[in-house]
Amino acid sequence: MAAIFNLNHPAHTVHWHFFTMSVSNLVVIILTLIVFALAIAIPFPRHKATGSSATESSS
Repeated sequence: MAAIFNLNHPAHTVHWHFFTMSVSNLVVIILTLIVFALAIAIPFPRHKATGSSATESSS
């Protein structure tokens, strides 16, 4: 089975001082952080109160 991309070459890496990481791993980490931030930022759907049943129960 053939690959879509040619895999017969060294991986591209990002160097930052003592830190080295492949570009593909960096992309996955960034996408994970974006999805996490969106999950926190986007509000969940809320149920609306249906009539006066909530206010009548307190009286």
